[in-house]
Amino acid sequence: MIAPTHIIAGQFAYLVGALVAGHPPAAPEAVAAGAAALLPDIDKRSGYVGRWLPWLSGPIEEAVGHRTATHSLLALAVVAVVAWPLPTGWYIAVVAGFGSHAVADMMTPSGVAWFWPARARCVIPGNAAYRIEAMSIPELWVAVLVGLLSWPVLAMAQGGTGALGAVRDLIGDMGSARQHYDAHKSEADWWLTVRGQDNRGFQAVEGRYRVIAPFRATGLIVEGPRGPVSVCRSGECDWYVERAVIERGESEVTTTRDIRLSQTTVDALREALAPLSETGRVYLVGQARSARVPVSPPTVAVAQDRVTLSFAPLAELDAWPAGPLRDVDVRVQVRHPPGASVPPLGVEAAASRLPLLLERHLP
Repeated sequence: MIAPTHIIAGQFAYLVGALVAGHPPAAPEAVAAGAAALLPDIDKRSGYVGRWLPWLSGPIEEAVGHRTATHSLLALAVVAVVAWPLPTGWYIAVVAGFGSHAVADMMTPSGVAWFWPARARCVIPGNAAYRIEAMSIPELWVAVLVGLLSWPVLAMAQGGTGALGAVRDLIGDMGSARQHYDAHKSEADWWLTVRGQDNRGFQAVEGRYRVIAPFRATGLIVEGPRGPVSVCRSGECDWYVERAVIERGESEVTTTRDIRLSQTTVDALREALAPLSETGRVYLVGQARSARVPVSPPTVAVAQDRVTLSFAPLAELDAWPAGPLRDVDVRVQVRHPPGASVPPLGVEAAASRLPLLLERHLP
């Protein structure tokens, strides 16, 4: 087969590998896969790669011949070992691209020596009449077909949910979406595309919303148009979901800061946490005591003076009236891009700063 066909096949193999591994494809990795798909032809002096490196391709061709050693399982194993230190996406690109070359050449009349140094040649299909000559019309059709198949595979792989996840997404099962989120929530910013009904307003709901956190056993909390809402497949949530597809967003990590204080104020707490919001999205998990905090389900619950925060966005504090807070025991989550620097507002920093702020707000 000629170079363009191998490039297309290599990129298709990369997309399949990314889909199976649950790795969102990236354009530079796809380019690397196409380049890796050309490498086995280093054993042919007149080939595309061989012409660039004649000092290497010539001796290889004379020693072992074309479509033998560099097209074998042994060569693929060597490439897989050498490429092992690469990041996941680049590793998939190199190995899948390289391996795709021999698979494509199996459709040629002479086949490839998959089990070199054995001389046996492997071919598909078994009937020689259906094998493909290089630079023929059938090869063109194979390249077009593989190129067309790449688009749906790309669409499924972009979700970053793996092969089983792609099947699950076709079904749109809410329970499976929750299970996938539980298993991978620390890896990225996740989004949920939903179609269903508003359990309170009896209106249709449809859209794509950022996932905030789990909700009870099978639901999720998402960023709705007017604040956090709970979604699940029952009437106990804000939205009843008929179909749910979870998608992987940008990679992110979570840094936590703990605040434990006997007393402070709403304004002091808001001011102390404000620098964290410059790094990423801030969510609060924990408890405090106040007689004036309003209920805001599903993230803020109030029982008498006990306030329970369940992944409440920092913006929730804007709705709280100024006043004292007691027995504050809150874990602060900052979800941010990898490598971002989060201000050091841990237990010690918060405990030292908040009392100073407290003095400004209390009589």
